[in-house]
Amino acid sequence: MKRVSAYMTVEAALIIPIVMGSILFVVYMMLFQYNRCLLEQDLGAAALWGSLAEAADTAELENKVQKRMSEIYRDKYVVWRFRTLNASLEKNRFSVKGEGYLSFPFAGLNYWKSGNTWGVQAEYGYNRLAAVTFIRMCHKFQKAVER
Repeated sequence: MKRVSAYMTVEAALIIPIVMGSILFVVYMMLFQYNRCLLEQDLGAAALWGSLAEAADTAELENKVQKRMSEIYRDKYVVWRFRTLNASLEKNRFSVKGEGYLSFPFAGLNYWKSGNTWGVQAEYGYNRLAAVTFIRMCHKFQKAVER
């Protein structure tokens, strides 16, 4: 009977699951970061749009904002789910808040949080500029340039 040493098989059985798990973890983290960046980009664009939107009264602005927020293309979020997506106008400041989560695929390995999800919150806000204020700023700029 011929003797065959099987130390390579044992080493491969230990190393390959660690390497594959590390690669899957990195891919999942990249998906999480990609979706987080998309959320921040969408909220920033919505906040800028809301601060520049023209409306006769607050109700009309609210209707425009709700329509705009419902049109956010959500299929681009790969493995992401929204919890909240809110817009508000308080004291001439337009802000958008959003929260989303990503379900962790391996329930027993999520040591960082008590639940089975990773979540992110983002908020953007811009001050609305009244027409009168803008005209005054333009006059001040014009006077400064003329000097």
